[in-house]
Amino acid sequence: MTKKKRPKYNENAAIRGALRRAFSRSPIVREVLLEHRREIPKYRKDGSLCLKPAVQYKCNVCHAWVRSTKVQVDHVSPVIPVDETFTSGDKFIARLFCAKDNLKAICKFCHDIKSLHERRLRKQFLAEQKCK
Repeated sequence: MTKKKRPKYNENAAIRGALRRAFSRSPIVREVLLEHRREIPKYRKDGSLCLKPAVQYKCNVCHAWVRSTKVQVDHVSPVIPVDETFTSGDKFIARLFCAKDNLKAICKFCHDIKSLHERRLRKQFLAEQKCK
């Protein structure tokens, strides 16, 4: 059996990942989620009420109510703009830790679609830049 090759260590990717994890725990993210939160009573099989209610969040795109594991906070304008590549950590941090009006709570499905679209636009832009 052949071993899978590990990708080469990418320092920029590791730093961006650490910054994104720190952002996900920031108070501003909690505020955005709190605005779109609702609690629903949860019942046991015997009909008695559970101590903790079920928590759901409303997606700003499809307006569906999803559970807490399926919600993400998204930047309205991308952290790395479509017409740029990652160049400066300072610029990345400033765009990542932005004002609350640039953030919205969306479900994982809608976030995946939006991110895929942005990645395709970025890839197309980079291909056009190479042709010039």
